[in-house]
Amino acid sequence: MEPPNGLPQGLTEQQFAVISAKVRDAAAHLAGHAQIHGSRASGTATADSDLDIAILVPPQHFGEIWREKFGAPNPGSAKFRTMQHAYETGKIQCGEAGLRALRKELESDLGIAVDISIIEEGGPFDQGPYLPLIGHTTEGTADDQQRT
Repeated sequence: MEPPNGLPQGLTEQQFAVISAKVRDAAAHLAGHAQIHGSRASGTATADSDLDIAILVPPQHFGEIWREKFGAPNPGSAKFRTMQHAYETGKIQCGEAGLRALRKELESDLGIAVDISIIEEGGPFDQGPYLPLIGHTTEGTADDQQRT
């Protein structure tokens, strides 16, 4: 069940416009399309629900980002286990993605917890419903749009 007004549940149009612009600016280098997902997109949020933001990228690009963000950690290390988990789930968490400052800024703006992740299109975490950010298209990634 999607929120009837097309906005993430619990956000005003002004809040959604502001966070949309901030996410687009901060995540532009990832060349994905950012969308709201989770309970605030489906209309099932509770008062203490976080705001989930997915930056969806094609599988090949996800692999490139994954290699860039994790490098070659020592086998068995915590970073290695985190890297494996990201690969298996198709989800790179906010901290590993270099988006922690953005998350903190959005949390300060909204007064609620925010989760931002890079999600592999077609991977286990690529599940809707999604609400596109204001000013964002769902017609493919930025790479797709540049090729047309």
